[in-house]
Amino acid sequence: MKKSFFFLCLLVIALSSCDPEYGVDYKLVNNSGHTVTFTSNPDCIDCFWVNHPDGITVESGQDSLFYILTDYGSANLSSAKGGLTQFGVYGDTIVYTFDNGKRLVYSREEGNGPFDFEGDHYIWTAKRDHRFILPYSYYGYLTYTITEEDYAQAE
Repeated sequence: MKKSFFFLCLLVIALSSCDPEYGVDYKLVNNSGHTVTFTSNPDCIDCFWVNHPDGITVESGQDSLFYILTDYGSANLSSAKGGLTQFGVYGDTIVYTFDNGKRLVYSREEGNGPFDFEGDHYIWTAKRDHRFILPYSYYGYLTYTITEEDYAQAE
C-alpha cells in the first residue's frame, strides 16, 4: 500500500512539474483608410526582419498575422510583450509608412504607439485550459490596430 501511494505521488509530481507549451499570434489591423507598411530596426542580423526585408504591408481594412511565438509556460500579456523584443520583431524604432509617403515613427525610448502595451491600440485575448488541475492559458493573441488618428499624426 505504501509503495502504491509513493508511486502515485511521484506520478502526480512528474505530471504537474512539466511546463505546458503555449502559442501567441501577433496581428496588425489596419483601420487607417490607407495602405500601410510596418518596418523596424532590430539590432540582430539573423532575426524576424530577414524574412521581411521590405516590411509588412497591410491594405486598408485588412489585417496581417505577422509573427507566431511558441514557448513553455502560460500565455500572458507579459510573455507576449517580451516575445516582440526578445526575438527581434520590435527594435528601437517602429515606422509605419502610408501609401502616400507619410510616415509615423515610434521609439522604444518614448514608449508610445506599439511600445505602449497599456494603450488602447492593443487587444490581448487568451484561451484558457487546465493542465491536470492547474489552469493555464495555452494560446493568446495580441492585436495592434492602426487607426485614422495615427494617419492624421503622420508626417
